[in-house]
Amino acid sequence: MKRNIIILLIAACVGITLYINKIKEGQKLDPVSKSQVEALVLADARFPARPVWWEDDSVLAVGVIKEQDDHTQDAKDICELIRSVGIKALLIEIYDLGPIQQKNDWQRIGVSRCDQPD
Repeated sequence: MKRNIIILLIAACVGITLYINKIKEGQKLDPVSKSQVEALVLADARFPARPVWWEDDSVLAVGVIKEQDDHTQDAKDICELIRSVGIKALLIEIYDLGPIQQKNDWQRIGVSRCDQPD
């Protein structure tokens, strides 16, 4: 009897794990959408470096040349760009390119969550 319960619990754990992984895979952006977003961002002269995708495509890190202490407006502008292609659930983080290139120091200088109204 105990053996049957243990086998049943193991099977339930495997089933739940497979279900969670399937749900997470569905949240990733397809390569075409990612390319569209990257092209839109790179078309703007304020964003000279190719964006970096993090956290299963839920975070887009964009490098800028720091002109002021807070680049949150740049992140909001990127949210507006990507909404035009129907993508809403992204976190945009803006980083200063200087420290990244010199000493691999990622200093976040702006952030915006695209699924929230500005």
